[in-house]
Amino acid sequence: MKLNVGVIFGGKSVEHEASILTAIQAMEHIDKERYEVIPIYITKDLEWYTGGCLKFIDTFKDFDLIKRYAKKVILVNKSGRYVLQKQGLIKSEVCCLHLAFPMVHGANIEDGSIQGYLNLIGIPYVGSNIYSSVMAQDKVFMKQTLSSSGLPVTKFVWFGERFYRNKKEELFKQIDELKYPLIIKPATLGGCVGIETITQKEEIDSTIERAFKFDSKVIIEEKIEDLIEYNCSVLLTPNGNITSEIEEIKTSKEILEYGDKFLVGEALKDSSLTRTCPAEISEKLRKEIETYSLAVFKMLNMRGTARIDFLYDTKKKLLYIDEINNIPWCFAHHLWEAKNITYQELLNIMLKDATQ
Repeated sequence: MKLNVGVIFGGKSVEHEASILTAIQAMEHIDKERYEVIPIYITKDLEWYTGGCLKFIDTFKDFDLIKRYAKKVILVNKSGRYVLQKQGLIKSEVCCLHLAFPMVHGANIEDGSIQGYLNLIGIPYVGSNIYSSVMAQDKVFMKQTLSSSGLPVTKFVWFGERFYRNKKEELFKQIDELKYPLIIKPATLGGCVGIETITQKEEIDSTIERAFKFDSKVIIEEKIEDLIEYNCSVLLTPNGNITSEIEEIKTSKEILEYGDKFLVGEALKDSSLTRTCPAEISEKLRKEIETYSLAVFKMLNMRGTARIDFLYDTKKKLLYIDEINNIPWCFAHHLWEAKNITYQELLNIMLKDATQ
């Protein structure tokens, strides 16, 4: 018997469009002999829709198509049955689900929000739980946890808006202990949103004010100037956690912008980004990246797959853990294909884990 898999994507997030792309691509690669794919799209206004038209990217060019051909629904638990139910006066059942597959990105949904709702309903789902998701999304929680366990992160200071408004002098003393240039980031966002460089103390106030437009929690860390980025994914398999191939990313930009990390294949030709996979690195550095990736995945008790992003200081020859992607864009399938694991095999492993 086929299992009905509810693929959940969209949501109120700055990475809404990236989530759509992840879901459209993944739905094409899910094994149709084992699973019946049920798309569940969450709009930016938090309305839930389902329907076959949501499997096609052209549908999202005109929201009227969604309203016309998709059904507005809500996911509920009816005596142990997980039901997509129409909204309105007549709450008829559209279909039942056996499990959910979140394919969401960014704050307000990937960060434990959707996982919490699925926990409340009681439906099994693919990937990490609410606790792992929160830790991965919040850069402050992540850095504090990793550094307390001896894993390498760049030196940082974090603060909320109230602390900044009321204790600015104390905050600036903390920032003075960091070496310029600095990087400022909204603490709970992803996709390179709201990130800026600070080159001198006089710029701090204005950059902090801009950062608070994105998030109420901000992190400032020392910037690595002679930098190469590396990405490595980890997958939970029946035989334990394994690592993907390692990818090297270089750019001529001072800071990667939103969307840069989503560029692959032909889209890279006209960009400032270069990707090398497998990365041309020493065996020592490769082992270090793999060891840290596995340690992070285990420490946060993650499931499914995650991508860990690293910063490498080429001058000092030091490696730092930069970010943890709880639900990587397109599940970093290109890193697994470089290890001879197809996209369908990757998804099958994740789906099977969720049913056990």
